[in-house]
Amino acid sequence: MDRAVPSASADDHPPPLEWPTHATDDERLAWWQACARAYADLWEGHASQAGLAPSSRAELDALEQRLGCPLPPLLRAYHTRIGALNLCENLCSVTQADLASIEPLRAAYPGIADILEDAHDAEAQWQLVDQLVAFGDYLGNGNVWCFHRETGEVWYFDHDSAPMLTRMFSDVGGYLDALMYKCLLEVHEQEDDEDTLRRHLGDAIVDKWMY
Repeated sequence: MDRAVPSASADDHPPPLEWPTHATDDERLAWWQACARAYADLWEGHASQAGLAPSSRAELDALEQRLGCPLPPLLRAYHTRIGALNLCENLCSVTQADLASIEPLRAAYPGIADILEDAHDAEAQWQLVDQLVAFGDYLGNGNVWCFHRETGEVWYFDHDSAPMLTRMFSDVGGYLDALMYKCLLEVHEQEDDEDTLRRHLGDAIVDKWMY
């Protein structure tokens, strides 16, 4: 059913500040939903408050047709059931709008051509770039999160520092788990505590992501 939102117990709102362990995708989606709601409550009344905004099947099908590839299953499930975009990092919109939308990396950051103009490995880099689709806008500074069309892996595009492209997660679910945990850090007023992120993700990923 389109726009279905998994139920979550009121006792779990806001969720405790614990790293997620999910037995099923339904449990994972319910936890993501609870985290998004808790983050929305934190910013209630603010212009950037996150709202649950599920996309319809028709909107998701149209997006996949524009992209020429399917969305990773968990990303499609997220937008089908939850769809919140304004979290502690911004997710891209399913529909083509004024906000950043899910689109090929080339379109999301046209200046990539200037970065690669004199690169010694430009051909190999372009081959990778053309496989990447931006789905997260980080903090609106030009750095974006991408999924690989064929493997579903999550790559981070960083226009400020080398390497420009870094593989960060094996799938979108891993990124969304970490993103929702970061939202909970704010909800529980522990946003400066990186210990759990470093323990689960490793120093290299956290340093590339946040510094």
